[in-house]
Amino acid sequence: MTGRQDRLAVARDEGESLWFNNAHVTIKVPGEWSDGAFSLVELAMPGGRATGLHSDPSDEALLVLEGELLVHVDGIEHRATAGDTIAIARGVAHALLAVTPVARVLVLNAPGTHDRFFRLGGSPAATRDFADAPPPDFERTRAAAEQVGVTLLGPPPFSDQTIDQTSG
Repeated sequence: MTGRQDRLAVARDEGESLWFNNAHVTIKVPGEWSDGAFSLVELAMPGGRATGLHSDPSDEALLVLEGELLVHVDGIEHRATAGDTIAIARGVAHALLAVTPVARVLVLNAPGTHDRFFRLGGSPAATRDFADAPPPDFERTRAAAEQVGVTLLGPPPFSDQTIDQTSG
């Protein structure tokens, strides 16, 4: 251990609060806490919001807390509802789409890079109301992706009629 606390307790609505391309992100355990071994973030997405197809420099596990997601992993689509988990190996192309009016997912990644990506590409959130989200900043997203090793591969791979918003 390198000077960090030996435990971290974060309550349900606590953690660093950010907007990232129309999604609300709460950083529950920043990568710095584990010396970069992992990070844990909660992602809340409004219905119809999709990520672009991308790959991460980390292994990723998604635990759906609320709602339903369509998760595209390496050409295959998976439906995930509250309680379901999907694990994605580093470097594998994937994208997420919120199917229900709100989808909340806990995202664990190792090594812990997601918190840094969301900080670099997002902005502080004073509320959790999607109506308060600033417009997406795709240039900032691209710059953040480049800094942390996320590879942006293209638009969301879902049918156009299901997508209202995209993250870049």
